[in-house]
Amino acid sequence: MVIEMKRIGKVMLLLLLFVALAGIMNKGEARAAATYKIKINKACCTVNVYKYNGTKYKCIKAFVCSPGYATPTGTFYLGEKMRWHTLDGPTYGQYCTRITGSILFHSVWYYQPQKNTQSYVQYNKLGTLASHGCVRLTVADAKWIFDNVPSGTSVKIYNNSSKAGPLGKPSAIKVSGYQGWDPTDPDPANPYAKKNPKIYGVKKKMTVDYGDSVNLKAGVTAKNTTGFSATNRIKLSYYYRATTEDEYQKVKKFDTSVAGIYKVVYKVTDEIGHTKTKNSIVTVKPAKLVKKITLNKTEKTLYLGGKESLASFALKVKSIKPDAASIKDVKFTSAGTKIATVDENGVITAHKKGQVYIKVQALDGSGVYERCLITVEQLVTKVKVSAPADTLEMGTSMQLKVTLTPKTANNLTVTYKSSDETIATVSRSGSVTAIAPGTVNITVTANDKGKKKVKLKVTVYDPEASEAVSGSAVSGDIEGGETPPGNNAAGTGAPASLAAVFPAGYFSQDADSRIYRKGK
Repeated sequence: MVIEMKRIGKVMLLLLLFVALAGIMNKGEARAAATYKIKINKACCTVNVYKYNGTKYKCIKAFVCSPGYATPTGTFYLGEKMRWHTLDGPTYGQYCTRITGSILFHSVWYYQPQKNTQSYVQYNKLGTLASHGCVRLTVADAKWIFDNVPSGTSVKIYNNSSKAGPLGKPSAIKVSGYQGWDPTDPDPANPYAKKNPKIYGVKKKMTVDYGDSVNLKAGVTAKNTTGFSATNRIKLSYYYRATTEDEYQKVKKFDTSVAGIYKVVYKVTDEIGHTKTKNSIVTVKPAKLVKKITLNKTEKTLYLGGKESLASFALKVKSIKPDAASIKDVKFTSAGTKIATVDENGVITAHKKGQVYIKVQALDGSGVYERCLITVEQLVTKVKVSAPADTLEMGTSMQLKVTLTPKTANNLTVTYKSSDETIATVSRSGSVTAIAPGTVNITVTANDKGKKKVKLKVTVYDPEASEAVSGSAVSGDIEGGETPPGNNAAGTGAPASLAAVFPAGYFSQDADSRIYRKGK
């Protein structure tokens, strides 16, 4: 008896565990089923699929369908799914999903369970009441529900002849013949998979006059993937550029009051999403074309390394001929933006040493343009000068050494100038010659627009006067006795009579009152 009770307890435990697991699985399935809901408008032959986005259900798809007079109204829940299923007849359907009882979502029926035996007569009835009660769909739409919408999802069937649904009623493509493939079947073997619509009557190129009225769809027709008319599905889009050198930009409309070049794109998207495009290049020619453009400059040099004003220039149009030209708009472009750029107003800015053409093009389609040659030069930004010494014996010379920065500057020459040529002169090559005692400034100036400069101070001395003073200093005395305090040259210890010959600070005096020349 005890053993039997233990067995019963184990069985009960297993049953409870099974029920719990089933509950968990049912909750998961319920959540999945709640993701979507489907509404079928029987009166408009339209299926609308809604998806929950976290706050509400939003209609994401609309399918054209064929219900029947026997299709029930009300709310139901999706049941089992069948890849192929035998229907009345017998006939066969793909991607079947049970709505209620014998009512299914399925493809238009086939004579055999083979993809090339679909009834084309029945297929062409999509969008009308044609079934025995099931809801017929294209293969693509039936497969989408089969693959994406789980069992348990609610399906509401109702009648509203005034509104198909939020996305409207899609069109069903037509097919010709007795039987064949569903054009929407995604199977790679489907012969329709490699077919597309066709567009006829599009002119590759055409020219129209400024201000003309033009019907770009005149004479243009189209057929869909299955060969039926799709002319009413032709859509146009427009791209514009002023000249052949410009990039196309998308515009809202074709406008003959704006001269230039238009690319008109004809596009057809048929009922099963297959597309075809064709292009037409349409040139709008103005009434009176520009014949000549005159600029304020045809050549200009800009400079880097100096004032900002030297690195920019405003290129302007002085005149456009004839005066009666229909369109006088122009466009500025640079042939080398690394060297110089130009904005829409013609302001040129230099960036790199070199030469570049700035083009000014008429936007009337005439092709007329004028150019300005821009030369960008690098200025000297720094001048450095050095000399063997800052003093120079009268009657001798020394060579200055000049370094210019940067070395890529266009003009690496300089000009030398002495502040007093009675004391020292300087040659064109930078050789300084001492003429008479004294101090002079040698200025070195870069020979370009920047005019960067530097000064060098040079002192010229008389060697004979220096030796005379030096001899007296060595003996320790000077003729006439010691130099009275305060009676020396500029406080240096030199006799006052020497001050007129040598500059202040040229002589010095040691602790024993000996006079000597500094630096000796």
